[in-house]
Amino acid sequence: MPLIQHKPIASASLLGLWQVEETIEELRAQLLCLRPNHEIPAFKPESRTKEWLAARVLAYGLLEKLSAPEMYLQTQESGGPVCTDAAWHVSLTHSGPWVGALVSRMHQVGIDIEMIGNKAPRLAPRFLNEEELAASAEDPEKVHLYWSAKETLYKVYRNRRLDFQENLLLQDFERKPAGTFAGRVVTDAFDQNYEVHYETHPNFVLTYVVAPR
Repeated sequence: MPLIQHKPIASASLLGLWQVEETIEELRAQLLCLRPNHEIPAFKPESRTKEWLAARVLAYGLLEKLSAPEMYLQTQESGGPVCTDAAWHVSLTHSGPWVGALVSRMHQVGIDIEMIGNKAPRLAPRFLNEEELAASAEDPEKVHLYWSAKETLYKVYRNRRLDFQENLLLQDFERKPAGTFAGRVVTDAFDQNYEVHYETHPNFVLTYVVAPR
C-alpha cells in the first residue's frame, strides 16, 4: 500500500492517499482481514471492484489508526458511504490508480481526486457557471480543481438533487501547488460556505473539505 499521504487534517481527522498496485484477490484478502464478515458486492467491471475494495481497505485502516470502534461502511441513498457508527464520518474517492479517504470523528468531510486530462476542460461548460469559466480560462489545472471541488462539496452536502452550476459555487483564487479557496452550497432551503483545501500533483489534483457538523 504505497501511501503518498497519510496525515492528520483536523481534530480526530485523518486523510490517506493510495496508489493501488494490488490485485483484486490481494485487496479482498486485506478487506476480509480488517472486517472478516464484510459483504463484497459483485461489479461487472473489474476496475470498479478494485476501486470499491481499495477505498474500504484504506478507510478502515485510517479508522484503525484513529482508534475508532469497529464499524462498517454502508452506502446511503445519495450513493456515498456512511459509517454504521453515526459519530464518525467518511468520504471516499478514486480516479485512475489513485484512491483517497478522509475520516473524522469531529467533522463532516468530503474528498475528491481528479486525474488531469482532456475530459474536464471539454465538459467545463456543463458544470461551471460563467464566472467560474472566466476565472479558469486558459488554465486546465484550475478547471480540474474546480471540478474536483464541486464533487467534494456535493459529497459534503450528501444530497443528489444539486445542480453543479447553480447550487455549487466557487470563488476565484490564485492557483498554487497547495492552498485553499472558498466554496458555497446554496439551495432554496440551505446556504453554507466552506473552505476548500487543494493540492496539485503531476498527474492529478486533490480537494477536500473538513467542516463543522
